[in-house]
Amino acid sequence: MLINWNKIRLQKRTTLRLSIHLVDHCNLNCKGCDNFSPLADEIIHSVESLERDFKRINTLATGKIDSIRLQGGEPLLHPELLKILEFAGKYFGQADLKLVTNGTLLLNQNHDFWESCKKNNVKVTITRYPINLNFYEIENIAKKYGTTLEYFDGTSIRERVMHKMPLNLDGTEDMKNSFEHCYKSNTCIQLDEGKIYTCATIPYIKYFNKQFGTDLKVSEKDYIDIYRINNLDEIFDFLCKPIPFCRYCNTLNPIYNIQWEKSKKDINEWI
Repeated sequence: MLINWNKIRLQKRTTLRLSIHLVDHCNLNCKGCDNFSPLADEIIHSVESLERDFKRINTLATGKIDSIRLQGGEPLLHPELLKILEFAGKYFGQADLKLVTNGTLLLNQNHDFWESCKKNNVKVTITRYPINLNFYEIENIAKKYGTTLEYFDGTSIRERVMHKMPLNLDGTEDMKNSFEHCYKSNTCIQLDEGKIYTCATIPYIKYFNKQFGTDLKVSEKDYIDIYRINNLDEIFDFLCKPIPFCRYCNTLNPIYNIQWEKSKKDINEWI
């Protein structure tokens, strides 16, 4: 039986899943990264703002959280990562809590990092790229500390390839069609500085605009402010509907299985 994903994207969620940047920049900088990390400023989100947002989401969700991803950028670049792991475990320890990393800095982590992941029920989740990295040694360290280690999106058996949802700089896509055909909509949900977006493209498009002098606009209708709502149902209502920014995404013509390489910061990586 075929699943009608287009229809599912328009259905209200019953549980919340969120991705959250700890930093916006990265030390790997993949070609066409849909978080725009190769173009990003070196933004380190403050411990205070992250904890405030985590606490607010926990209050709104009343246990209806199924997945939290702490990511970036590269989250291991955050200088106060251990503090974040502590309160992430406090607020989201009963959810599927993942620290999503490219793995390149894991062998530099000390005892406290691995113990904190174990204590706070944080899964170390590696996206496996075709780079020179001793995954076997990383796996052994995680095993030594009893920390759960896994690979993201099937990359334990195949190295990461990239996908592209081409941007339409003129913003002439049909908003509803774009939303319904997007594999990110109502799924790859992003929390950034107190606001929830249906995908990571929207909050971080500012780096694309700055780099290439474009003007893909984000309006107040493209996100929901978690401090201006009263319950989780308002978030679910928002997430299952098209938004104005969808007019910039050519979701009918995605490009899959692009060979991984480092970004050259060429606009054609995204359009």
